[in-house]
Amino acid sequence: MLALLVSLVPVAVAGAMSTVPASITIIILLSSHPRRRALAFLIGTITGSVVIVGLSSVGLGILSNIPRWSEDEFQAALGLVIGAFLIGYAVYLLRRKGTRESAMLGKITAKFQSARTWEFIGLGLGLNLRPKALVLAVTAGALISVQDPSPIARTLLVLGYAVLAQSAVVVPILYWVRSPERAEGQLAAVYAWLQRNGRFVTAATILAIGAFIAGYSLLQA
Repeated sequence: MLALLVSLVPVAVAGAMSTVPASITIIILLSSHPRRRALAFLIGTITGSVVIVGLSSVGLGILSNIPRWSEDEFQAALGLVIGAFLIGYAVYLLRRKGTRESAMLGKITAKFQSARTWEFIGLGLGLNLRPKALVLAVTAGALISVQDPSPIARTLLVLGYAVLAQSAVVVPILYWVRSPERAEGQLAAVYAWLQRNGRFVTAATILAIGAFIAGYSLLQA
């Protein structure tokens, strides 16, 4: 179980390192009717993560039972794959221009005034289908399935991963709930900082996490 946590936590942290969910969360909190919209968005993001990881942890269990794979070999191979993916994704982020992301955030913001509550739930669900989020969630499910934990332990692991992976959404909302007036100015400053530096910080962090996961997996092989 300790090996599972060592493998699972970096995957969840890599999932949390994304400027898109954080930026959308802040935009929602700075918009009109933020409480209802933020709650709907939070429900969507957490639910989407739980569903993907939960289904993966059950559905991919058969892979860990293939005779040619031992438990350690399966985890090591999976870790090497996800490590290589994260390193490649970090390189992609460093080479990509930020105009595309800004344009997407602009389109989302423009629709906020007429959006209904259920649409924010759908937006949160949809963010879990981004390639990086999807790959990491399926990987987390596979790592959990290798250990074949009890139903209670599996549920706790899935929920724990979902909350940590969506911390870029959870943390700003909790901070805003504590003191909306005080948080407004600080969240606006964070949003501006994310637009200037978020992509590079995310890329550097993901690169380090990918290297850690790949190196740890090589040691376990």
